[in-house]
Amino acid sequence: MVKKIVWSLASVCFAMSTLLSLVGLISVIQVYFNVSIYYASLYASIFAGTLGVSSLFLPAIFSHFEKKKLILSVLLITAACNLLDMFITDYYIALIFRIIPAFFYPVAVSSALTIVGKISPNDTNKVVLGISAGSILGLSITSYLGLSHGYQSAMMWYCAINVLAFILTYIFVPNFEGNKEPIALQVSHAKSKLFLFSILYVFCMIVGISITYNYIPTYLAELTKMNAEFLFVTLLLMGLVSIVGTTLSGYCLQKNANWTVLFYPIGFATIMFILGTFVRIPFMEFCILMIFSVFDGSAYTVSQYWVTSSVRKSPEFANGIFLLMCNMSIFIGTMIGGMIIDVIDMTYIFFGSIIMMVLAIPFVLVRIKKYPNIE
Repeated sequence: MVKKIVWSLASVCFAMSTLLSLVGLISVIQVYFNVSIYYASLYASIFAGTLGVSSLFLPAIFSHFEKKKLILSVLLITAACNLLDMFITDYYIALIFRIIPAFFYPVAVSSALTIVGKISPNDTNKVVLGISAGSILGLSITSYLGLSHGYQSAMMWYCAINVLAFILTYIFVPNFEGNKEPIALQVSHAKSKLFLFSILYVFCMIVGISITYNYIPTYLAELTKMNAEFLFVTLLLMGLVSIVGTTLSGYCLQKNANWTVLFYPIGFATIMFILGTFVRIPFMEFCILMIFSVFDGSAYTVSQYWVTSSVRKSPEFANGIFLLMCNMSIFIGTMIGGMIIDVIDMTYIFFGSIIMMVLAIPFVLVRIKKYPNIE
């Protein structure tokens, strides 16, 4: 029974996080709404920006409510908004229905993480896998549907998977009481330097990933000159390989968390440099992207562990902050990537990623030095 609960909650995280994968359709959005690449990037990335802001306070505010009802309500709202977006052609009205599910995203995902953290802590990685698979594996599926069949097909896909997650949650997930700890006490845990160093590391790291990751379909098509079929296969395999990365990072964190977290930005910066070097050679770029995907699939696992390990006593608040830092970072990274492309050149997005990875290293070194026993 526990396995069914865990995988049902993982499907919730997958369904909600797949909405982040719309970044793969920036060119499609640009044509569909007849807007500039800046507004198309804003439309795709505002989901991450909105849920990043709401993650700061909504999980704590809703922490007292019964978890299953919260999750079901958010899934229903999300499915309805995606269904409406299939028929809306006005950019600004569509933007509203893009923002609404993003606002409630952290309530559902934080609730899912909290339930699994209580009933089966060792399976938390499976729910985090749902988050990373939603944004990574979802990128290949969404990109294929959108590039081949148009924007509306992507909205239909989003609606369908949220309905499926709703059904699984309704059938398999039991009722789960909320947290009775006062909100003020939950927030007070965030005042420590340990917490500050942890979230700054996550911020720099995820911004660094997002500068490049969110423009992978664009640069593979324009710089690497991959055709639509090869691009789809590449993105699909990246999603599958990223699952290996999620599992591997969980194992590495159990063995030696501090060294795993320290190695992560160093290894990723190296991969970014190699990606930029071979960007015009399709076969080489394909091979390097598979290694990239192992690191990318580890991102949410490493981030969730690093933040929650600094605020053990308040899981809802910790998971909310984890979502805040990850998704605000995705939003900021996407906008930085767009500005680099507009103002300089697309090839420079790799250097932007490398700089942010290097900036993340001091924060993990300081935390390890000051708090060596917290893992």
